[in-house]
Amino acid sequence: MSTMLIRVTSDAASDSWGFVGVVRVGESEAYRTLEAFTTPKLAQKAAQEILAGVLGELLAGAEWRRVREEKGAPPTRRDIALGVFDVRSVDPADDGDQRPRGGASS
Repeated sequence: MSTMLIRVTSDAASDSWGFVGVVRVGESEAYRTLEAFTTPKLAQKAAQEILAGVLGELLAGAEWRRVREEKGAPPTRRDIALGVFDVRSVDPADDGDQRPRGGASS
């Protein structure tokens, strides 16, 4: 079994001014930022942020579909753990309501 890596790097911009971020899958270039940056590090960071955003959106969509298929209805905030909950403030003997204690309830 071989391993294929996703790498985020930078490269000189085609107009020789600045640097672009590059995403490679294995040896194939999958994406190159449209914007040029003044340093390789800034270009790499921009490509990394774009990749992270796209992966996050894909993963969130997959989780949404999974929960919807399991429940037969669109997921609620509670199903996908949206919101800020302090697990230390939840009484384990309660009815499972995960709202934070000691503050305003939503």
